[in-house]
Amino acid sequence: MTTMKWGEELQVFMELGFPVNPFTLDSPTLGILNQNYLEGTLIGDDVSPYAQELSISRGRTDQLQNFNAGTMTITLSNTDRRFDPINELSPYWNPVTNNSGVEPRRKVTVVSRGVTVFVGRITDIDVSYDHRRAGSNLENSIVNISASDDFVLLASTYIADDITPSVELSGSRVDYILDLPEVGFGNNRDIDTGVAELGAYQIDANTNALQYLQDIANSEQGLMYMTGDGDLRFTDRVTVTLPNISAEFADDGTDLPYTQLIVAYGQELLYNRVTASAGGGATQIADNVASQEEYGISTLDLGDLLLSNSADALALVEDLVEKYREPQYRFDHLQTIYNRLDSAEQDTVSALEIGDVVNITRTFPTGYPLSVTKSYQIQAVRHSISNSQHTVEFGLRYIPIAYQFILDDPTFGRLDANNVLT
Repeated sequence: MTTMKWGEELQVFMELGFPVNPFTLDSPTLGILNQNYLEGTLIGDDVSPYAQELSISRGRTDQLQNFNAGTMTITLSNTDRRFDPINELSPYWNPVTNNSGVEPRRKVTVVSRGVTVFVGRITDIDVSYDHRRAGSNLENSIVNISASDDFVLLASTYIADDITPSVELSGSRVDYILDLPEVGFGNNRDIDTGVAELGAYQIDANTNALQYLQDIANSEQGLMYMTGDGDLRFTDRVTVTLPNISAEFADDGTDLPYTQLIVAYGQELLYNRVTASAGGGATQIADNVASQEEYGISTLDLGDLLLSNSADALALVEDLVEKYREPQYRFDHLQTIYNRLDSAEQDTVSALEIGDVVNITRTFPTGYPLSVTKSYQIQAVRHSISNSQHTVEFGLRYIPIAYQFILDDPTFGRLDANNVLT
């Protein structure tokens, strides 16, 4: 573990060693399978004392796109060549198998203040050497290691045979795919039920597992991503959400401080015609004529969805055209300097995850209104850590918020699109 000069405790575990505690027949300790593994188990080595820079990027930049693999890159000091894959004197060299444990697909776990913020697999190892000074026994060397979360495994997995699932909700379809023997994803998952009913359409052999899972997410219009602690998370479609606020950010000293807030106001999320089909059926079209007359026609085509019938496809495109018929003035992303936060504030920021809802207040010295507060769902989390600073950036997604109905309240006492019974 490394304690940064601002007090943050950072750990970067890499499973670079070799199996320990293998099952051993007749051994009083290693012969118990509930304590040991048939082929042994790897113990992650904390390489944070060698870290010079670390960055993590998870999520997406566009709320209508699918999530891709989260990534991590770390720069490690390599003066003793411990991270060089050809160094036979490295502590990670296995003389039995005559190869190094510094290799792709080894597991990486990053922990900040006791919170796991990234779990993935090594994808790339780049070793760099500077010219060694005469008489020196040390190499001026660094190693850049890149890793991706378990989406990288799903992206290289293909469905073995033609299969036809039953008509089922989207969450059940996600579990169905993850449970296929050739996928074998395991239990590190958190799957909502879903509201979209998917049809019994054939899945062809050699279909990419990740692409099909993203097709499910597209049909649901929910979120599917890997969490910071390594779970595959799939959420229901968000049509409206009650304000379960995970954090409050403000620039006036009242709440969590931020150093940068980017506003986006343009045509990126302006769609006044939305089209989709279900199971190869007729294309369903939803238009907003008033928006088309004002801005011209801008089309969002969802393609052929896995939905079980055309009526559901039509309901979906009608919902989306209502949501995206006007350009949105929105907060796009927010940045805070982690090392300037106090201990409690750091805990709050470390715990924030994709899918959490935050309130953001922006104040202005002139004009009207002098203050704006908006609620957003986090759709991306990015960490950048060096020896001098740790910044955290959140990508933001607008979602409609509904408030609990309160009898006789002048604001919340009216049943409408903004206030709902619970």
